[in-house]
This record gives sequence, structure tokens and C-alpha cells, in this order.
Amino acid sequence: MSTKKLDKKDLDAIQSIGKRYDELTTTLGNLEIEKFTLSLRVEELEKLHASELTKFETIRLQEQDLMADLKDRYGEGSIDINTGTFTES
Repeated sequence: MSTKKLDKKDLDAIQSIGKRYDELTTTLGNLEIEKFTLSLRVEELEKLHASELTKFETIRLQEQDLMADLKDRYGEGSIDINTGTFTES
């Protein structure tokens, strides 16, 4: 079996491809880490969103209860919250 020396041009081409593979591997790894980090943030935002929707529903139900109570006490009409007055309809 004989050993031959590669031309510098051929060796440079092989090394260049190897270097590009290394760079791409690093870039892909960084992108995967960023993707994972973003998925964790999305999970956090989804939990916060669900929590805020629950609060919204609680306030909506409180409003319905208050409006029913006010209707029982004052009857049908409208309330001006700026003046604190009730006008019958």
C-alpha cells in the first residue's frame, strides 16, 4: 500500500468543508437551544394567559352579580358612574 501527499488545493478544500460542517453544527446547536428557550417562554405565557382569563371570568361574574343586585334594589334603568346617579327607564 502506498501513501501519497495530497495537493494543497485538495487538502484546503477538505479542511474548508470540515470547517463549514463545524460552523453549521455550532449554529444548529445554538438554534436548538434558542428554540428550547422560546418554547419554555411560550409555556410561561400560556400559563399567564390562562390565569388572566380566569381573573377576567371572575370579574365578569362579579359584574353580573352586582348588576342583578342593583336591578333588584333600583329596578330597570341606567347608572351614571360619573355622577353616582340612577335614572329609571
